[in-house]
Amino acid sequence: MMTDTARGEDGGTLGEETASSTALRPPLPKTATDDKPHKSNARHHWIVRVTHWAFAGAFVIMVGSGLQIFNAYPRFALKGGTFCCYPFEGKSIPGWLTFGGWLAGARNWHFAAMWVLVLTGIVYLSFIYLHGEWRDLVPRRGDIRDAWEMLKFYLFVRRDHPRQGKHNALQKTSYFVMPIVAAIIVLSGLAIWKPVTLGWLTAVFGGYVWARYWHFVSMIILVLLALVHVFMVFAVDPYSIRSMITGGYNERNSPEARNARPFYHLLPRWSRRSRAARASQAVEAEGL
Repeated sequence: MMTDTARGEDGGTLGEETASSTALRPPLPKTATDDKPHKSNARHHWIVRVTHWAFAGAFVIMVGSGLQIFNAYPRFALKGGTFCCYPFEGKSIPGWLTFGGWLAGARNWHFAAMWVLVLTGIVYLSFIYLHGEWRDLVPRRGDIRDAWEMLKFYLFVRRDHPRQGKHNALQKTSYFVMPIVAAIIVLSGLAIWKPVTLGWLTAVFGGYVWARYWHFVSMIILVLLALVHVFMVFAVDPYSIRSMITGGYNERNSPEARNARPFYHLLPRWSRRSRAARASQAVEAEGL
């Protein structure tokens, strides 16, 4: 567990608490300043917010239309051939996952959304580089350990919320990997779109068949990363959704400040109060 340690007057060590005792710690008494309105801190620049939502919308359209295009020929092997690495050859994607209606319509949507996705990606990456926000996403020493602690927290193994900055270690990992996977999607898509004009790029991916395959696989990976991202937001820090709309974030609502538990905020208010009361009683009983 990640806690600050300091020496007390008796020479003991403060802050060496178990995960359960930290989670059961009763709230501090309210002070006069607690009743004052707390101003939200600026967290997300408007460029980050606009590109985030534009990229998300374009990506949803591209996934749905791409699956509709795939259904026109739901296999990777050339006609009469076999392919080693896709067990669902010939099986179409369910219609409710597709978008565009038919092949030509799906292609039109796919290419239109492609330009939005590429443009927003370039603007976003340029901004975080020039603005210095890329430093918050670069992996650092200790991130593997911190990511493991966060994973235990999300799996309900660890009770108290690990320390984090603007992003926790799992978020940093996913946000760092996402642009890389998105770049592979774009490049493999260009290789499929212009296999003759961009023959060198198609060759980099192993040819047309493999370019289609890597395009499909990287799309699946990015979808999974996006689902993990949404899960982490709704599970512990739903207040961050508002910050991605307004740009402001009240640190009193951060997972650390609330000692949040996964999906705990979705429980009825009476259930949360009863749990807090039982936790306070347990702490008092331990002190007797």
